Amino acid sequence: MAAAVVTAAATIVAALIPVVASSDAPSGSGPTDAAATAPSTTPVSAPATEPAESEPASAPASASEQAGTTGSGPGTPPAGSEHWRGRLLIDSEPKDLDAEQPVAVGYADEGDIFTIGTDEIGGWNGTVISLWTGKTASLPGFEECSSTVGAAGTDTARLAGNAVLCVRTSDGNIARLKLTELEVVDRRAMFDAVIWTAG
Repeated sequence: MAAAVVTAAATIVAALIPVVASSDAPSGSGPTDAAATAPSTTPVSAPATEPAESEPASAPASASEQAGTTGSGPGTPPAGSEHWRGRLLIDSEPKDLDAEQPVAVGYADEGDIFTIGTDEIGGWNGTVISLWTGKTASLPGFEECSSTVGAAGTDTARLAGNAVLCVRTSDGNIARLKLTELEVVDRRAMFDAVIWTAG
């Protein structure tokens, strides 16, 4: 009986030795330890591969660029588009008809037209003027005014009655000026005006 108890005790001690030894061993000393202490983890997917940096894609070339030709800029309205319309007072100080709204600019390079004497209007800075002599009752449009100043434009025109003037400005825009009032003493003329962009 005593021998059986001693044998059982020896078996228990033999079973406890590895447990005691493993608790005394420094951490990370063996593969069993590493497996026991490794935290459980859930699988993590690899981050999405980012594309290599490259130059931004350019817009496709326009037909004119592909053909090697240049046209008016993207913000330029087409020829014959109305630039400004309204009542326009012209006096002895040149007005710039190419401005967003006609404005007096003195004798600066931007000036286009001004009155000369009592009943004449003059062009400045390369501006040319033609008195409309069309036979129709309707007023000339962009194409008609452009043609008449191209054919008969000069740097002065006489004002009388219900004169209609066609003008090509220093920037090449086209204007139609219909005389509504003429103040001879003050050398001022009032017009109903339309200015078209040359494009």
